[in-house]
Amino acid sequence: MDDSRFRCATARLRPALAVAACLLLAACTKVTMYGDLEERQANEVFAALLSANVDAEKRTSLSKTGWEIRVDRAEFAHAMQVLQARGLPRQQYVSMCDVFKKEGIASSSVEENARYLCSRQQELARTLAAYPGVVDARVHIAMAQRDPLGGEDSDSSASVVIFQQPGANLENLQTRIKTVVKDGIEGLKDINKVSVEFVPMPGAPAVQPRQATPAAMSAANATSIGVGLGVLAVLGLVWAAWGRFRQRRLRHSAAETGRLWNG
Repeated sequence: MDDSRFRCATARLRPALAVAACLLLAACTKVTMYGDLEERQANEVFAALLSANVDAEKRTSLSKTGWEIRVDRAEFAHAMQVLQARGLPRQQYVSMCDVFKKEGIASSSVEENARYLCSRQQELARTLAAYPGVVDARVHIAMAQRDPLGGEDSDSSASVVIFQQPGANLENLQTRIKTVVKDGIEGLKDINKVSVEFVPMPGAPAVQPRQATPAAMSAANATSIGVGLGVLAVLGLVWAAWGRFRQRRLRHSAAETGRLWNG
């Protein structure tokens, strides 16, 4: 009697469990947007998606060489629109320091000059980036070249790009910036050979409201939580029913044999 009742109960629960499991898997399915990103690229993409209220996930890529960004399948189109509007992920460029990285024992004069120039640019950019209101700085140096025929040597020059914080006005520091760069570059004697460009960084963008369809789809995230809890509750009931059924069978068996079984 007990065995037949339990089988009947479990048979009724199987379709509900199957449907609930399918709904949970469908609602929680995530797809990979980008893989093998550098950590800075992944952080920029991840932050942009979160600021646009996109449920994104950042994790190590399958190749273990970078990072990947995953989003819900229902939000994939909206996530791509957010990233395309911001030009993300940014392209990674190879710097002169990477090109002329010291690897062998002996180096040519060209490699040594390139490494010296790269280190000089980075030191000046690091100094300028410490100024209040500066987000980042770039310094590009053109060193003086000697004339092999004995003519006049060319002059050194430099170009500076300052990325300033939103609302900051650093143009009054232009003369000071030129002086710092001039004094930090060998052979640069004319301050007018230093050009400075100020680039204001955009402020935090306002979150654009989603279209009706993505908004409706995003409701599946909240629904999936409820479905998941429901599945866990049903599994708990099935497990409890199985435990009670097993105890009854053990007691019935012990009664028939006249022995008391202590589990």
